[in-house]
Amino acid sequence: MERLVAARQPDEEIVVADGGSKDGTPAYLRGLFDAGLIQQYVSERDKGEAHGFNKCMLMARGELIKIITDDDAFCYPAIREAADFMLSRPEVDVLCANSGQLYINDLSIINLYAYSRNNYLKWYKDSTVTIMLGLPLIIRRSSLSLTGLFNTNAVLVDTEFTARITALDVNIGWSSAMLSVRIDNPDSNFNKYDAALRDEEAARVMYYYDKSFRNDPASILWQRIPLKEWLNKPVEWLKKPIRPAKDAIFRLLDIPLWKPEVIPAFPTDYNKDTVDDPIITAFQLADNCMANFNAAHATEFVFKTSTSDIVKVLPISQ
Repeated sequence: MERLVAARQPDEEIVVADGGSKDGTPAYLRGLFDAGLIQQYVSERDKGEAHGFNKCMLMARGELIKIITDDDAFCYPAIREAADFMLSRPEVDVLCANSGQLYINDLSIINLYAYSRNNYLKWYKDSTVTIMLGLPLIIRRSSLSLTGLFNTNAVLVDTEFTARITALDVNIGWSSAMLSVRIDNPDSNFNKYDAALRDEEAARVMYYYDKSFRNDPASILWQRIPLKEWLNKPVEWLKKPIRPAKDAIFRLLDIPLWKPEVIPAFPTDYNKDTVDDPIITAFQLADNCMANFNAAHATEFVFKTSTSDIVKVLPISQ
């Protein structure tokens, strides 16, 4: 809250949802409100994360909505740059962007969420139904009538929301800047949610929104079980013994070898001997990473115009 209050601009409001805390949070929020440091808040028992977000979005009065989570770092200058872009392009309903990930148990490196950028490009080029990270999302309030609110039946709120908007006629923009860093805590609700259940929910969401999924027996075997993964295993067994010979032939013919995508990573200046509070240090390292990344890369925006022309080509290297 202190970071958010310090970053707020005169034309911005802070709307807070508290799920009925019993630890003094309501009194703390009331103090912030009375001092004019936050503009709206609600403190009452809710029915999960999506419910709290939805309350705030319905209370919000601004043209744009930026979801801010309590345990992650955000680059407010880059967010304002993205907001200015959206205000100049009213046809853009939702904007996503680059985001990093920092593990609280290993503060030496910050990884880039490359899948979010890659999935956006799939949607941009082929209208592929896909998922993206929710942390950097900015939503136009008037577009909520098109996108809908967050699904209160979902645990993976951003997975469901981004799959939904990529399946609808929603104009999604992209900023190449890094707007957020997820600070991964092993005690977070996300990590406490069983990984198999997370995968099951993501598959269920995709099965619902992606029209390429069908309910005939062949599709269920191929996509839902999925049979293709089982069939791929013996193929890999057959490839393994001949792969060295194939690689040697490719080198001889000067044919590039396929290499798995390397997730961009940024070393931090973390020094465990000088750390007093790992949480404060994590936010500082995240701030430095976002500032350095954005200073080193000129921000570019991509979105679809009414004629589906490319406004700017998003550099794959970023």
